[in-house]
Amino acid sequence: MLSVLVLGGTKYVGLELIELLRNHKIPFHVASRREIDVVHFTKLDRKNPEEMNALFSSHSFDVVVDFIGYSAVDAAVLHNAISLQAKKPKLILVSTIYTYALPLELTSDSFFNEESFNALAIPILMIDRPEISYGEGKRNMEAYFAQHYDLDKQVVLRFPIILGANDYTRRTHFYIDKLAEAIRINPKSLDASVNYIIAKEAAQAILNFIITEYYGTYNVSFSQISERNLMRLYCDFYQKDLDALIDTDAEEIKTPFTSNFNFIVDSSKYSNIFPIEIEFKDALCRELLKVSV
Repeated sequence: MLSVLVLGGTKYVGLELIELLRNHKIPFHVASRREIDVVHFTKLDRKNPEEMNALFSSHSFDVVVDFIGYSAVDAAVLHNAISLQAKKPKLILVSTIYTYALPLELTSDSFFNEESFNALAIPILMIDRPEISYGEGKRNMEAYFAQHYDLDKQVVLRFPIILGANDYTRRTHFYIDKLAEAIRINPKSLDASVNYIIAKEAAQAILNFIITEYYGTYNVSFSQISERNLMRLYCDFYQKDLDALIDTDAEEIKTPFTSNFNFIVDSSKYSNIFPIEIEFKDALCRELLKVSV
């Protein structure tokens, strides 16, 4: 029986993963600064080498899922702790499509696949946040493990914008709040398309790699959609006209979904192995049904 360590994972996608692990009766251990009600839990700061070393000295894991690796510094602490195990675990790194680019820095329509960022090819910057940005931190986290850990023992999952009912960032609730408050806005680049994933499907992707022998780097997302059409999905769900949200006479603003141009990622490598069996519209509506307004 597999033994799984979840580093972080005490919010949002992590909680979805924990529920899946429970449902599949897979033994798991959670290690985080934020305590949650699970059978096996260790309170620690993953940036503290002594605490990380103590965890791996006293336990042995078959799979490690790292939700909170944000820099090469974080990666080095985890790598050194893992080396205390006799057997190297499968390492699943939760990363982001922002390793390719940032939506507000695009200068043209852009299309990315997994090869668009080669973690083996960049020099590693041993700089931690907040001195390094989120996207650059994730690039260096990936690069550290690509260059220091067995490639046939690791999985990198690059997720786009994640939506879901339990979104602690409140990005999922952005248009819910606007509709509730009868606020109309004019988002910049309304017709630029980006990719999304729902928290439940993101957690399922992680589980897929926990219970199978696949390795490598994967973009995991639904197909792209423009912000105009995303707004339309919200309006349809709450039985409103699109005019309830959009005021094209208002000054343009940036929203949590704004991209200067089309920012498209190819997720066919993942979907050819693990097809997502629900449409984005249906998955979003499933989550909106859970939101109290």
